[in-house]
Amino acid sequence: MTAEQRAVFRDSIGALRAATVKQCMAKIAGHENEPAGDVFNNVQIWKDMPAGQFLTAMDQNVGRALSRNCTSCHVADQWESDDKEGKKRARIMMQMTNAINNEQLTKMPPNRNGQTPRIGCVTCHRGNGNPGMALLP
Repeated sequence: MTAEQRAVFRDSIGALRAATVKQCMAKIAGHENEPAGDVFNNVQIWKDMPAGQFLTAMDQNVGRALSRNCTSCHVADQWESDDKEGKKRARIMMQMTNAINNEQLTKMPPNRNGQTPRIGCVTCHRGNGNPGMALLP
């Protein structure tokens, strides 16, 4: 796949995610600032995050970092379902990321912005669904 083809693919996946996020935001209208764990069913990670921010984080921090659509991990319109292996894997990866951020990176000196360094999905994935592909020279 050429660089141009990859860009078109990423744009189309981004458009699908944006449409899904817009639809979900419409469903939770008026509840955007309530905890995600109270607004959505079966939230196990980021449950204290405001629901509107949760949807944005799922889009930007997970979907965009992996160049994936929501349905890579979720069953469409059954977001609470745990039927897909991708969702189970993503939860493990999110727990790993949280552990690195909260247990290891807190030992590091502040970065140039004076903040504790943090990692996210994009740190390893870099826009690839398979992080191994991102780490090849």
